[in-house]
Amino acid sequence: MNGGELVIVIAALCSLAAAFLRFLGMHQNDRRLREVSVIFSILTFLLVTGALFFLLFLFVTSDMDYRYVWSYSSTDTSGIYKVSGVWAGASGSFLLWIWMMALVQTLEVILEPKRSYLSRKFHDILQISLAGVVFAFLLIMMDMAVFAETASWEKAVYPEGVGLSLALQTPEMVIHPPVVFAGYAFCVAALAAGLAYYVVGDRNWFMVALPWTRLSWVFLTLGIGIGAIWAYYVLGWGGYWAWDPVETSSLLPWLMTTAFLHALVRHVKKDEYEVVAPALGMLSFTSVVFATFATRAGGIWSSSVHTFDAGGSSSVGLDRLLELLRNDNVILGLFALLMALFALSITFAIMKSRHTPLLESEPPPKISDYISDKNNMLLTVILFIATSAVMLLLLFKNVDVAQAANYDEFNQKMAVFLVAISVTMTICLMWKMLGKEWAFLLGIGLIAASAILGISAVVGNFANGLVAFSAPSYAVAIGVSAIRISRSKVPESIRKTLQQASPHIIHLGVALVLLGYVVSSTMQVYPVVAGETASSGVVVGVGESMNVGDYTVRLVSLSVRNESIRAGGSMIDEAREATVDILRDGKVVESGVILTNLYGIGSSRTPQVMGVEVHIQKTVLRDLYINFQWRSTESALIEAKTLPLMNVLWGGLGLLAIGLAIRLITWQFEPKAQPPRRSKIPGGKRSPETKKLAQSSASEKDYDALVEEELRKFKEKKAK
Repeated sequence: MNGGELVIVIAALCSLAAAFLRFLGMHQNDRRLREVSVIFSILTFLLVTGALFFLLFLFVTSDMDYRYVWSYSSTDTSGIYKVSGVWAGASGSFLLWIWMMALVQTLEVILEPKRSYLSRKFHDILQISLAGVVFAFLLIMMDMAVFAETASWEKAVYPEGVGLSLALQTPEMVIHPPVVFAGYAFCVAALAAGLAYYVVGDRNWFMVALPWTRLSWVFLTLGIGIGAIWAYYVLGWGGYWAWDPVETSSLLPWLMTTAFLHALVRHVKKDEYEVVAPALGMLSFTSVVFATFATRAGGIWSSSVHTFDAGGSSSVGLDRLLELLRNDNVILGLFALLMALFALSITFAIMKSRHTPLLESEPPPKISDYISDKNNMLLTVILFIATSAVMLLLLFKNVDVAQAANYDEFNQKMAVFLVAISVTMTICLMWKMLGKEWAFLLGIGLIAASAILGISAVVGNFANGLVAFSAPSYAVAIGVSAIRISRSKVPESIRKTLQQASPHIIHLGVALVLLGYVVSSTMQVYPVVAGETASSGVVVGVGESMNVGDYTVRLVSLSVRNESIRAGGSMIDEAREATVDILRDGKVVESGVILTNLYGIGSSRTPQVMGVEVHIQKTVLRDLYINFQWRSTESALIEAKTLPLMNVLWGGLGLLAIGLAIRLITWQFEPKAQPPRRSKIPGGKRSPETKKLAQSSASEKDYDALVEEELRKFKEKKAK
């Protein structure tokens, strides 16, 4: 065991000590034990910080004696990519995640004295939960051997290091992993606060959960957006979202945190969702662990194209999973943690539901009277939960399904739920302006229009069925969001105006992303040769042309030049280039466009394409996406297609980021100490559980006040 591994072990012991001492301090009501626990929590953060910065130092100094550094860097890797090599692999990114969670725990420790509106027992459960999660992750981290030494034979093969993969040497991949793992880490506060609320019942628990979850949602959104941009512009496969299991699992935390935030708003304002809101907070972090598990064990799925693990050798998904659990302790640890968190979330939710009435009102006389802020939010939360559940079921169902079939099924099934969410969003935004009956008719009309247009498009073959089904609801949601933004002005207050407009900017961004996605993914135009769609490309010779809709791509020349690039265990020694002209309606719009394929010897020691540089000719309403494959010095396979409304999609992502930034900057919430919530039981009387909670809280406050008074008297006596 070297120094780095020893630091990880000591950090794990410190986090365990922090949790155990805090538990004893709570059980014995001992302030000294709590204070010692705080010291161990801070010490855990400092140790993890030391381990992370030590790893960073090893990368910056190109210390190839450590296998992780040797695997993801080389002596000639440029500076910024040496830094990003820290989180290029599973071990380094896991350590970064743990550091961020330890940061959350440390900040909560520092903020604890200022949060007098939260009971002492709430802080105890919160810190025990945070320390316990950090401890569990550090246990898993110990098996990753991030500081293991490089074998002599490995250094003999690559004495200067394997090097970072060329696809990861991009600005997007420098910032994408830290952004995603920040979103993952901040979710841990929702887990801990939700659990503490279930145990203690402190109504101010949202003051911990809400800020961290909003930050998490921001980073999760940015992470998905940056990943899509990287896939579209760098990877060169002609898309940005493939419903790959790893991609899909990363969307689950976003859906769960979105549901949690919507439920939490009603919980704070109206004391609703006493069972559901904390459960969603806990399940948000559980979904984060699932996303990590899916990434590590992505080889379980036949349709997975990117993962840290190749998966088992069996042809059956369940057998591959069992094989991975037997052979990989990290995957086993993540799976065990996933099951434990899920069981904990459901168990506490069931226990809480026994003492909390779920249905509190009689059915309204008219069906349109169901439209209200309360019911609209309830439907929204249900739809997000249902979408997550169906997405998860499809992941399990399609474990042995090929990538193309998996993509088609997800597109079709998810369209139903996305349209339902869009219609609900429209009703939520408009019902107070239109009235309940008109808003109800608008919702029914949108659903009917979507169904009629979708079926008619399929039967009449006059349009894409998925677009015809989805577009009406998305278009109306865009218009409604724009109307609400225009009506958000608050006289003589820019801050309040921005605060009121920010959620509608976010809703507008979401609607634009949905519209851009459904149109760009289903209405792509490919070349047509002899009446057949050539989606895989067309072979053309030098001087020849091919047509893509109203575009013409003319191959001008082919050339080869020498290169010398080492990246990811590969030696790139040749660049093959195709020069093309792009014409539209017979007029040249771009000339001398160079497409590049990088060839070399890969880790399998065989010549292959190591990297591609595509070209995207952008217009306001569509993109022309061009790539090529080398055939000979006289011909090449040109892959080209048009993708409509890509700028709408990117614009939606931009509005999402703007709305999120405004929301965070203008959000102000003054914490107020509130009395324990009265149980909602017939007669308005407080339950014995609530009375006991109030007495316990008062006793803790009396005890703290007494201790402070005695300390003050002692200091005065000592001063005399």
